[in-house]
Amino acid sequence: MFILIYVDDLVIRGEHIADIDHIKQLLSDRFKMKEIQELHYILRIEVIWTLDDIMISQLHYILNLLFRFGMTECKPIATPLDRNLKLDADSDTEECEPTNYRKLVRILIYLTITRPYLNYPIELLSQFMQTPQNIHVDCVKRMLRYISGIMDSAILYKSATQIRLKG
Repeated sequence: MFILIYVDDLVIRGEHIADIDHIKQLLSDRFKMKEIQELHYILRIEVIWTLDDIMISQLHYILNLLFRFGMTECKPIATPLDRNLKLDADSDTEECEPTNYRKLVRILIYLTITRPYLNYPIELLSQFMQTPQNIHVDCVKRMLRYISGIMDSAILYKSATQIRLKG
């Protein structure tokens, strides 16, 4: 049994309908609930149910992201950032318009939900949101090229696996 509450979304999942109904009854006194249905999409994550397993994916989110920034036909690369690149706020490249850079970095943050290994490169790029330069924009474009190569990966939770998550 698990309960997930995020801003205005409430997810309840369990093995027995009676347990779920009991939790819903307890929570209905504190939370206004209206749509009770099978979970398919939350926090830009697609949830795919099979008979025994659950798979979560952000494929549609990534496709929309690549389309929005004109990178659907980009050539995928193997790493999110160049290993030898040294980023700092005082590089010799020109400053760029910060609005699009900020928007793109904020959008990339949602990918860390299913891809926690992207936390470091995205956090590094977010340090330059005040005055981004062309080199920082190039790094974000590189991230998009990397993401285009891994967009069809997903996380599969097998029903036979014992997972205990508490928060």
